[in-house]
Amino acid sequence: MQVGDVEYEILVRRQGETVYAAFCPQLELIVRGSAHEQVENRMKELILEHVAKMEAEKMNKAQNADH
Repeated sequence: MQVGDVEYEILVRRQGETVYAAFCPQLELIVRGSAHEQVENRMKELILEHVAKMEAEKMNKAQNADH
C-alpha cells in the first residue's frame, strides 16, 4: 500500500479454515480476524491512522517552531 512516498507492506496469512492474520512489517502490527478481506481492510485503516498521526505531529512541530 503506497501512502505518499512510503510503501507499506500488508502480508495476509490464513491459519486453519477461518483464522486470518495481517502483518505490516513497517509498523510492526498484526491484526487477526475471520476473513482475508476483514484483516486486510483493518490493516489499511491502521496504516492510514498512523500516517494521519505522523502528519499531525509534523504540523504541531512546525507550528511550535514558529512560536
